[in-house]
Order: sequence, then C-alpha cells, then structure tokens
Amino acid sequence: MKKFIGLFALLMVLVLAACGNSEESSEEATDESAAGETSGDSAEDASGGMVSYTTDAGEEIKIPEDPQRIVILGMSYFGNLMHMDANVVGAHARVTESEVLEPYTEDIELIEEGNIEQVMNLDPDLIITFNSDENLDKLEAVAPTIPIDYAKWNYLDIHRELGEITGNEENAEEWIESWEAELEEDREVVQEAIGEDTTASVIEQFAKDIYVYGTNWGRGTEIIYQGLDVKVPEAVQDEVVETGWKKISAEEIEKYAGDYMFVGTGDSGADNAYKDTEVWNSLEAVQNDNVIEFDSPTFYYNDPYSLEYQKDIIVDALTK
Repeated sequence: MKKFIGLFALLMVLVLAACGNSEESSEEATDESAAGETSGDSAEDASGGMVSYTTDAGEEIKIPEDPQRIVILGMSYFGNLMHMDANVVGAHARVTESEVLEPYTEDIELIEEGNIEQVMNLDPDLIITFNSDENLDKLEAVAPTIPIDYAKWNYLDIHRELGEITGNEENAEEWIESWEAELEEDREVVQEAIGEDTTASVIEQFAKDIYVYGTNWGRGTEIIYQGLDVKVPEAVQDEVVETGWKKISAEEIEKYAGDYMFVGTGDSGADNAYKDTEVWNSLEAVQNDNVIEFDSPTFYYNDPYSLEYQKDIIVDALTK
C-alpha cells in the first residue's frame, strides 16, 4: 500500500511538473510572439515605413520610404526608374512606342490609358503620374500617388528627384555626373564643327498642327540646347522657352527657324504638307541640307536610355 501511495505521489509530481513546463513554454511562446511583433514593427520602420513628401502643388502626402511595387503612368519617367533599377511592376503601355524603351518592358505589366482596374490588380505601394492625369482621384484611392508637373522640372533635376523618391540617389547622381562629362566632350566637337553662334530649331506635326519646342521639352531639346549649347533662335527664346512649346502655322515656320532644323515624324495623322510649301523650301536649313529628321515616339523621352540614344544621332548630324 505504501508502495502504491509512493508511486501515485511520484506520478502527481511528474504531472504537476509537466503542467508547469507547459505553462512556462506557453509564456515563453507568448513572449517570443510579442518580441516577434515588436521586431516586425521595427523592421517596417527600418525598411522605411511611410514618409512625408511634398508634391509639386505643395500638398504634403505620405509615401513609402522604400517603395517595392511602383506603377509609373507618367510615361516620361519610365526610363528614369528602370535605369536606376527601381521596383517597377507596371507602366503606361505607350512606352512601348519607343524602340529604345520597349525592350525594358519585358517583365512589366503594360497598363492601358485609364484602366484603373489594371492598376489595382498590381497592388502598388506607389503610383507616379502626371499632375494632368484625369484619373488622379481614383489613383489616389488605390495607393499613394505622386502627380508630377512636367513643366516644372529640368530633366536632370527630375532624375535626381526620382532617385530620392525610390531610394536610388547614388545611382541617379552617378549617371548625371557621367552624362555631363560626355556632353562636355561632345560640346567641344560640335562647336568646332558648326561654330558657337549656330542656331537650331525643333519642330513636329501632330494631325494638322505644327509645334515648335523650347529647351526642356523632350525631342532632343535638352541635348541640343542645354548639353551642346547650340543657340536658340530669337523668336523661340522670346515666345517658346518659358512655356515649353508653341503651336504655329506653316507660314510662321520661317520666324522660328534656325540654321539647323530638327524635324519629328509626328503621328499617323501628320501629313507634313508644310514641307511642300514655298516657305519651307526657302529656309536656309533646307537649302543647306541641314534638316535632321527624328522618330517622334523615340525622341519624345528624356530619360537616360533615350538621351544616350538621341545624343549619338544629334552629334553625328551636327558634325557630318
């Protein structure tokens, strides 16, 4: 009997010890779980969390410090983001019109104009678009959205800004330094070939309308005017540079014409009938064979990939 009682007592001790160990393990697990949650919060903070950003309109918004799923609907900036290896998951489908940018869309969801459902399905944590986007309110309801005012930014400044937004400041600055060094060398070669006072104009036709461009509106203008220091015709300087572009008539081309004419192919609706006019054919640039045609969809952009491609064409044309 005593032996039985002793065994029973030992069994109870083991059961109570097991219960104690179980409770202790449960408490440890709870403590570990809590620690894990705290660690997770810290990791989120360390990875960036949300930070304040002031838009071009002066509005303060919250954006991810380290965006991982960027949708870029402001197609002008697609090449900038891809060049700095930003985490792009979706882009406006129009970027494929550029033969330079199209290869970089292979692993990117191409979004049709105004297709908010496509954007939502990508679960973006940041959207970058133009401030003129008609769907801005809808996009802001999907994810933090940065509306960029294209006219406000110099092409190099916006590259820096996008680098800061995506955490790629060093990458952006390295390219800018390399680019400016290249331009300095090319500038000397071009000015030796054409002189320091030679002017150039950039024009393009869309449908029935003809446009002349300033010094920071794509179409190679950043390279021609800012990079190579080719001079701006007086009328372009006075009437176009500040606004970026101006619609003109075929009869007005002579007023804005430079010693060199860079002419875009335009769109499918452009008949380019102005080239058959007496005004056009009497231009010195035409008579001196100083007309350089460029592919509009490819020259539209001023990102690193596009600029490097355009620069070779422009420098070759000016130094032939």
